[in-house]
Amino acid sequence: MAMKAKRVVGAALALAVLLSPLTAAANPDKMSKGEHRQLQDLTEKSGGTIQIRWDQKRGTPSFISGKLSKPLRGEPMEQAVKFMDTVKSLYHFDSAKKTFRLRKVQKDELGITHVRLAHLCNNIPVWGDELIVHIDKDGIVRSVNGEFTPDMGKNTERIQKPTLNSDQAIQKALDEVKPKQLDGKPTAGLFYFPYPEPDVVTLVYVVTIRDMSAPAEWKVFVDAVSGDVVHKYNNLKFKQKR
Repeated sequence: MAMKAKRVVGAALALAVLLSPLTAAANPDKMSKGEHRQLQDLTEKSGGTIQIRWDQKRGTPSFISGKLSKPLRGEPMEQAVKFMDTVKSLYHFDSAKKTFRLRKVQKDELGITHVRLAHLCNNIPVWGDELIVHIDKDGIVRSVNGEFTPDMGKNTERIQKPTLNSDQAIQKALDEVKPKQLDGKPTAGLFYFPYPEPDVVTLVYVVTIRDMSAPAEWKVFVDAVSGDVVHKYNNLKFKQKR
């Protein structure tokens, strides 16, 4: 019988979640001592029970829930960074302070603070990656969820600087989608783009082009080194489908 991706883990079964066949990281034979130790620490902090779901492609947790920390002091970003440093082996990064940038802090009517963290590598954001740390009114982390691509430092050693500038990337994108009626000036931002697999990383400009005639809001991914268009989609259609 296939094992479920989401599991409730008891203290005596702290590593049972690692038996999930969904990812390499979920295989106990392939996990490091640090990963084993951090998962066990989380389980003990939570009084013997946590919930965890693994990202099938990335091999990192997409969801962890329980009483995941002691009360943490400081501003929400400080609390989130302190917590993420306690699980860095599970997500495969070296330093939370260098790896994350605050994207947004929200507090709901129940007093839960939701800290949205952007993933950085070489001080460049990783497209599509975001972790949300949920902290209760006592400063205890209750859950973390989102997408995080591991080992970005290793996969970006040779692509740390663009050869194109943003204006050149915008022109490449305009040539690609050929808008008939621009709605405002196109914009471009520099990102690492792990696509089509997490370990295949390209340094890209993500160019946003709004075309009133379509209508369309194009996201065009231009390789910041070669100038090739590696991906594109109409974000307006995507928004309408959701």
